[in-house]
Amino acid sequence: MSLSRVLLVLACLAIGIPGARAQEAATAEPAIDAAAWGPYVRLVEQGWQLGDGYRVEWQWLSPGQELREQWINPHDGKVVQTNVIRPTSTPGRLELTSSLLGMNLKWQGRIASPGEVVWAREGMIKLPYRLRLAGDNKVMYEGVKLKDEQVTDVKYAHELKPLASRDIAPVVAEAADVPAGTPMATMPASDPEAIATTLVSAPVSTPALPEPPPEPAPVITGLGPLAALSGQTFTWCKPSQVGGNNCYIRFHQQGDGLRVCFFAADGGSECDFAYVAMPGGKQPNELKPQITSRKGEYYVSTGARWKADGQVLEFTTRKKYYESLLSEAIKVTMAPHTGWVRNADFWVAPDGAPRWRSYGWTAGMLGGRSDAYDQTYDLMPVTPALAQEYRGIHANWKVQDDYQRQIDAQRRREEEAQREANFAAFMGGLNTAAATLQQDMAEVDRANQRVADARRAMEEAQAREQARQQAEQAEQQRARQQAQQSAIAQQQAHAQVAEQARQQAAREAEQQRVAQQQAADQARRKQQEEAERQRQDEARRLADEQAKQRQQQAWQQSLHLARSTLRLRADTCLGGSGRYYVIGPKTTVNGCVTVHYEARCPGVAQGAGVQGSQHNYVGGSCMGVGDAIAIPGSPLSCPVEQVTVRVTDVTGC
Repeated sequence: MSLSRVLLVLACLAIGIPGARAQEAATAEPAIDAAAWGPYVRLVEQGWQLGDGYRVEWQWLSPGQELREQWINPHDGKVVQTNVIRPTSTPGRLELTSSLLGMNLKWQGRIASPGEVVWAREGMIKLPYRLRLAGDNKVMYEGVKLKDEQVTDVKYAHELKPLASRDIAPVVAEAADVPAGTPMATMPASDPEAIATTLVSAPVSTPALPEPPPEPAPVITGLGPLAALSGQTFTWCKPSQVGGNNCYIRFHQQGDGLRVCFFAADGGSECDFAYVAMPGGKQPNELKPQITSRKGEYYVSTGARWKADGQVLEFTTRKKYYESLLSEAIKVTMAPHTGWVRNADFWVAPDGAPRWRSYGWTAGMLGGRSDAYDQTYDLMPVTPALAQEYRGIHANWKVQDDYQRQIDAQRRREEEAQREANFAAFMGGLNTAAATLQQDMAEVDRANQRVADARRAMEEAQAREQARQQAEQAEQQRARQQAQQSAIAQQQAHAQVAEQARQQAAREAEQQRVAQQQAADQARRKQQEEAERQRQDEARRLADEQAKQRQQQAWQQSLHLARSTLRLRADTCLGGSGRYYVIGPKTTVNGCVTVHYEARCPGVAQGAGVQGSQHNYVGGSCMGVGDAIAIPGSPLSCPVEQVTVRVTDVTGC
């Protein structure tokens, strides 16, 4: 066969075969169930821009059966992540297999409405998100919170903007996705006739018109090499640092200046802390600074400037202590520069990698520096894969942090309940002791009253007996006098001398008898009074001993209660030169006590730590409301927040 006929056959094949195959494919292509795919029927075969970051494209691998989702770096056109979406056997359910980290992670999707699909990852960390069609032809990509598969909150949101065909850069596929040299058209690589058709028809295809050159990006004047970072997001954190830190740094153009935004790795984009530098300073290297913090306006900016010949942008901020920690009364006693000083430098290294440096110090009460630090970080670009990984780490950290806060709150509640129970038991013991003492004192008073009553009764009886005896004696005296007078009258003449002698003897005898009787009565009264005094002294002695015993028991109980309830901790104090101090409340013991304690770091056995004591303990504090109790040998080998302070004994002074 001649060469001309061979060329004619090949030309016919080039013209006829593709048309026939296209017609056959069009006839065999299945209909796509819109209800099974939700919003994806609107997104497929179209380029979309996700906020200021990556480009997203959806293409059918098998129409109605398998959909490919690609995340593309807009700067170099490389595919950084590929997801494959397939319907499941359950109506309204989809399954997504992701190439993230090479682990083939899976998400389960639910078609919530024709314009909304909600995804949640299989496993403990769900990482839920939602793709939905909003009003005004908007498409939203949102990180959400779920409860029973229902969206309860939106954590962050990005808008997907459609791209015109001239805005879509060529895609450089990943090696794991498409072999090198394969065109982006959806074509089975194993079809030799299709490949032959493409090779034959390629030379005769009409060349595409040249694209107009892209408009140059706006240049931020006066910001040197950092102008090239505008619109890009970086991270300085390693996976172990993702958690409570603001790990993401985003550079934005703001007017004719640059805004450096710090925010967390939970997928949100709200700045927790932001630096803004704008040209227009008074000095050649000076810029207009602006520092803002979403957590409180405690920061004062002292300037922004260029250094290192215009290659490094430096911010200086200051946080005054009295605005966040001390009272207004203390504020007036402090120097204006007292506080926390921090410098932040941003620059692009000679190798093209952006870097960030944070350094500063803490100013003392009367000036000076302490606690200096200096750390430099490399800034890594944030890819969807890395953002997905950090969101998972941040979510896990959030769960653990919430759980730890719940444990701490529960422990504080239990300790408070235990303290209240101990205090109630202590007060109950004091009330019981007071009631017992009151009863004993009442019994002593009643006994004393009975003794006084008995003494008064005895004195009254003695007085009555003495009056009776005196009356009898007077009666006897009158009788004798009458007898004597009668005898004297009869024998006056003869016995006057004898009667006078007898009367004299009788009087002397009576006086002697009366004296003896009075002496006996006085001796008896003294004996009774001495016996009564001894009995009262013995009763008072017994009452005093019982009261002292009860007081001693109450004292010992208060010491034991203080040993079991007193809680101490370690902390540093302003002006303490880094030493560790014992912080704790005053004990409930009345009187002077000595508190013995042990301070130790994690891993140190109980009893092997630093031993110390405080005579006449009135509480430990850094603020003048107690003793400043320095731990011997501090600082210890661990940070102060890890030091455990245990009360070993509480004794009297």
